[in-house]
Amino acid sequence: MSPKSRKPFHRAARGATLIVVVMLVTVLLGLVASLMVYAGGERVRAVASSRTGQRQSCAESGLQLARSYYGRNYSSWNTYLAAPTIHDPVRSTFNPTPADPFSTALRTANRALFADVDGDGEDDVYLYIRDNEDEFDPVAPNWRRDNDQVVVVGAVCISKTLRPRRSDGTQSPTTLALEGLLSYNGGGGANTSQGTTGTGSGNHN
Repeated sequence: MSPKSRKPFHRAARGATLIVVVMLVTVLLGLVASLMVYAGGERVRAVASSRTGQRQSCAESGLQLARSYYGRNYSSWNTYLAAPTIHDPVRSTFNPTPADPFSTALRTANRALFADVDGDGEDDVYLYIRDNEDEFDPVAPNWRRDNDQVVVVGAVCISKTLRPRRSDGTQSPTTLALEGLLSYNGGGGANTSQGTTGTGSGNHN
């Protein structure tokens, strides 16, 4: 084979080798990118999991504060129930514009409904009250007035550090709330029942 005939062969071999190298590099880069995405997702899931217990503790502390606050202020229950846009964050047919726990205006005007539970100087919980269904047929429900000395009290964890985050690191609108029944016995003060858990803004119809 003459030197002239060997040159095209060598060029073709080098071109094929270069293509193989480029393909391998592309595959490796894809694998590295996939591993980085997976590792990032695992980190976010690990952080979210570690915060779950803290969020639960935040809401539980708030519920105890709600029981104490509304228990001490039994004489004002009907005043609170008559103002659901301030004291009730649960959306319903009765309360189509519920209180917004993240409203700066609400927080400024109603400081007693917000509390810092971890001592960092930031509000962590919003305390609320709503009526239970205490009317019987044929009387229509009246959610603005208590008839049986029993109400539902609750707390929403609004902590900036304990709220869940999306995969991109931004805060999720999802919130954690705990609530339970609070009864007034007339002489010995308020009694409480076991609480229930909920997430999100909630709906009650």
